[in-house]
Amino acid sequence: MFRCPSCGSSEVYRVAGGCLGELYRCKKCGYTGAFIVEVDYDRAPGNERGE
Repeated sequence: MFRCPSCGSSEVYRVAGGCLGELYRCKKCGYTGAFIVEVDYDRAPGNERGE
């Protein structure tokens, strides 16, 4: 799952890609950038599924 590095929202989507790399935008805070956080909740302690 991808997360916004600014606000932590999972509502991020790719707006561009190709030879210049990926560019993402957050629906919640408006962050736009190439840096994005990828989280594996199956291995993360205190995940959102309550496991």
